[in-house]
Amino acid sequence: MKILKITIVTALSAALFAVFAAALFAFSAGGAISARAAGGELRVHFIDCGQADSCYIELPDGKNMLIDAGDSDKESYTSVLDYLEKQNVETLDYFIMTHSDDDHIGGADNVLEAVEVKTIYRPHQEAVGTKANPCEDPAADRSGKYGFYAEVEEKATKVYGEAITAAYAETYTENGETHKAEVYVTNPFDDEINHIEGDGYDYTFDFYSPVDVAAYSDSNDFSPIMVLSYAQRDFVLTGDAEKANEADFVDLVKTAKLGDYGGHYDRFIDRSFSADVIKMGHHGSETSSSEAFLEIVAPTESYRRNIFTVFSCGAGNSYGHPHAGTIERLIKDMSFSAERIERTDLNGDIVFGVSAEGAFSLYEEKTDVTIAQKLTSGRSDSRDEVTIADNDIDPDEPVGALPTVTEPDSGMPDLFDPDTWKRSPLEWHPLQWVIIAAAVVVIVAIVAFSVRGAKKRRKRR
Repeated sequence: MKILKITIVTALSAALFAVFAAALFAFSAGGAISARAAGGELRVHFIDCGQADSCYIELPDGKNMLIDAGDSDKESYTSVLDYLEKQNVETLDYFIMTHSDDDHIGGADNVLEAVEVKTIYRPHQEAVGTKANPCEDPAADRSGKYGFYAEVEEKATKVYGEAITAAYAETYTENGETHKAEVYVTNPFDDEINHIEGDGYDYTFDFYSPVDVAAYSDSNDFSPIMVLSYAQRDFVLTGDAEKANEADFVDLVKTAKLGDYGGHYDRFIDRSFSADVIKMGHHGSETSSSEAFLEIVAPTESYRRNIFTVFSCGAGNSYGHPHAGTIERLIKDMSFSAERIERTDLNGDIVFGVSAEGAFSLYEEKTDVTIAQKLTSGRSDSRDEVTIADNDIDPDEPVGALPTVTEPDSGMPDLFDPDTWKRSPLEWHPLQWVIIAAAVVVIVAIVAFSVRGAKKRRKRR
């Protein structure tokens, strides 16, 4: 009898432990922040990381991408890491380092340490490190998509050296096996890597610059001009591409014929392309986002009123970004709408959503931003802030609200709400079933021990 009692107690304890473990699992699974948008939905997140750049993209087929990672200032790269954690990101399918400047890749080594990355695009700049921290760039000894393809500029900074070293050391686990990350040197003319297509979903991600890497000396000009397209919506992403980069792209488009470069640039050549969102180059610097470039990516003046322009810049930054000349170019010279200006220094995190049907939606962390604020430039030691006069051009295409962006609904029921339990059991959350199962186990245990106790008392009589 003693052995039987021990067996019953052990079995009940094991059952209670299993139920408790299941409850914890159900709770954690239900409360986790989703890493992916709904199947077939595209989301593009412009992360507020100060006077720096980082863009996280949830692709419609469940893959994801990060473009740049903030700067080496802890507050900046931590903003990126915290944002990825809120999105429950453990693995990145793609990580693009646009160029070697600190404010774009300063947090790259931290990101590569925190998450696994499968494919990395790195700039056509050789990392040599510093005298105190030298670096040997593996691309210097490689060819094709893995190596430099033209005369190459050296970049001698500790930050870039650490980013490149971390990139080539990156591994990821898939199906129980460890793999080395693929590391490509960004090249718009390499058909193996300049075009990414969706898996079961008709989206594309393309690289169109830098066109003439051998001619550049400014690190910013090694930034790629990139286009993400889905459901007839197009995002133009530019890193810190400057006038030289943009001018080479514009010249190529204007001088090339349809079918040149394998047709890669045809949609610009035939002027069928028009962006829905443009990430303004170099944080809104006057030396980027030239009129000639904007006329290529937004050729239809009547539609410019509907195009979103995004400035990634820090509040009160010392560079005076965005520059008054850039805002004036949009509003006064090219008839963009002030209502469609988005700024991370004002709006915080900014997220665009595109459904499989092409429906467009927007989330802003901070919505109480006035038109006057959007049209007010930054301030620097040499320039006062300036407010550009509004052109009073309003968008004529509605955009819906994007709900639950960084903290989506976990689906957890309110267990203290009677209506939660009044629903049909077929509609119950798994945690409700776990609670019922736990209650049943406890009741059975109490009844079993009560019966056992009653039998003992009868025997004693």
